[in-house]
Amino acid sequence: MRAPAFCRRSVAGGRVFALVLSSLAAVALSFPVAASAGDAALRTTLTQWSHRIALDAQGIGLSAARRHPRRMTRRARHFRLDALRARNALAAVRPSSARGRRAKKLALAAFYDYAIVGRQWALSGQARLRGLRAAAVGHARIAAQYARKGSALLLAAKRLLG
Repeated sequence: MRAPAFCRRSVAGGRVFALVLSSLAAVALSFPVAASAGDAALRTTLTQWSHRIALDAQGIGLSAARRHPRRMTRRARHFRLDALRARNALAAVRPSSARGRRAKKLALAAFYDYAIVGRQWALSGQARLRGLRAAAVGHARIAAQYARKGSALLLAAKRLLG
């Protein structure tokens, strides 16, 4: 039994909303700020990776909205790998202040949450391919929760660095 069209659209709209929210957080991090040397390197690294993650999220949102579960799954895996690469890049940066250390901790937590988001989106796409709508919606909801949390953590890190 298929769900009514308005229910299916609301799930896709929720997916797109979560990804757009993440993208907006990444754009907010791209504003220039004066900081000390170590914190400036952290800021630059954080800006580069958040921009990359935002582009990945936008691609996933397009694939989900256009109902391409295979493409969404592939992009979600790439999103997850980029989130893990971002964590590794940030882990190598040494902040020079207490605020920088706190921002680094928040950013690492945010990118960890984004890695979870990528995994949940991949699982959602796989469930859609298998016709398991309830499982797909469940994974999408988990992804949306972690996306909101990751976005909030990135914004908090930005405020500390700016």
